[in-house]
Amino acid sequence: MANNRTATNVRNILPYLLSLGLLTNNNLNYPTNHKKDVQKHVETTGPFKTWYRWKEIDFAFESDFDRISAIENGGFIPENNLPLGLEVYKDRLFISLPKWKPGVPASLTVLPKVPVKRSPLLVPYPNWNWHAPGSCSRITSVFRMQADVCGRLWVLDSGQIDVTIGPKQICPPQVLIFDLHTDKLLHRYELPKEFIKEDGLFSNIAVDIRHSQCDEAHAYLADVWRFGLVVYSLKTNRSWRITDHLFFPEPLAAAYNLNGLEFEWTDGLFGLALAPYDQKTRDRLLYFHPHPMSSFRQFYTKTSVILNETGWQDYKDAFKVVGESRGPFGHVSASGMDRNGILFYNMVTRNAVGCWDSKKAYKKSNLYLIAKNNNTLVFPNDLKLDQEPRQSVWILSNRLPIYLYRKLNKKQYNFRVMSAYADEAVEDTVCDTKVQFPGSYVDVTEDCY
Repeated sequence: MANNRTATNVRNILPYLLSLGLLTNNNLNYPTNHKKDVQKHVETTGPFKTWYRWKEIDFAFESDFDRISAIENGGFIPENNLPLGLEVYKDRLFISLPKWKPGVPASLTVLPKVPVKRSPLLVPYPNWNWHAPGSCSRITSVFRMQADVCGRLWVLDSGQIDVTIGPKQICPPQVLIFDLHTDKLLHRYELPKEFIKEDGLFSNIAVDIRHSQCDEAHAYLADVWRFGLVVYSLKTNRSWRITDHLFFPEPLAAAYNLNGLEFEWTDGLFGLALAPYDQKTRDRLLYFHPHPMSSFRQFYTKTSVILNETGWQDYKDAFKVVGESRGPFGHVSASGMDRNGILFYNMVTRNAVGCWDSKKAYKKSNLYLIAKNNNTLVFPNDLKLDQEPRQSVWILSNRLPIYLYRKLNKKQYNFRVMSAYADEAVEDTVCDTKVQFPGSYVDVTEDCY
């Protein structure tokens, strides 16, 4: 139970702390190009290099006094903080920490992409003021975010707290768009009440921009608990909600066993991955799958269909099942597709990362595990492709089920951020676009039903 005592006790010992020199300014602005203090990777997992790892999360409070006060009043309970989502843009790495439980002082944080410390304090983004409780115009509880090609960070704020102990929708879900050059808010969009279903949870976002037309961006928002997809248009500042039976969980895939820990999840639409723009069709495909506990299959739809606010309902077969099942233990969480059309995905029941070349048929023989490890990759939760000329795949693993149903071991490293060059990760594998064999090319629109 959180300690609800006020900070009065801290104030009483303030002179003592000052005499010991224990109160310092911890508002850390980590250098982004400090070569002298740069840390090398701490471990490797297949092609992946681990850049950051933590046994337990802590924050760069503005002072030690603020940190002690937060602990005293229950605003910061270290063991309740779990990193979930990540994003990378230029020289910075963003990490989200949803408010699963009480005691999470900041739900969106930032670090330098090139580490200066191996287990650093997380710095609230864009600053501490944005995480002060009591206002729905600030940040409440972020699950995931995405940086676009226009230098903006799209933040999906669920508005929901205490998710694991009794969900409370204290604020409407919202999309916040920040300028990554100034860290100032550019736009805020609050989801309409009719799209906020009882017991829903908006947990993932994908941003769609064509031909660098920044003002015509669209965002796809997944409601994992009420099985819906909300499409938002920045240009019109409107949104619409889409439903389909393929957004629902698959009952036979709801049972989960992670290192002997058994439980059930019946979540719906979750993973979202946009394919590159196709010059021939002038369209993009949106690959999706239910939450890892809900399906062994891969699905897709044409974005031209779902970008039609009313017309999407006229397409009875707008959402397709791709190829074969991944089979038992084929649960997938986050996924992302690189510029070459290679889909990378986290396989949470295998503690692994997989890949698929979307130019080949979706069947087991064309799916490949590029990394697997029962220590460093326990529950690989989020995955992102960066925007560098030579793209990298970034993974965040966090042992989520152990956090939810048991207790994390503070003596072990529980959270990791790692990356691998995308081309290097698939080189000479069946996912490599250069690896071809007779009849290997299959148009995904013909490999579905």
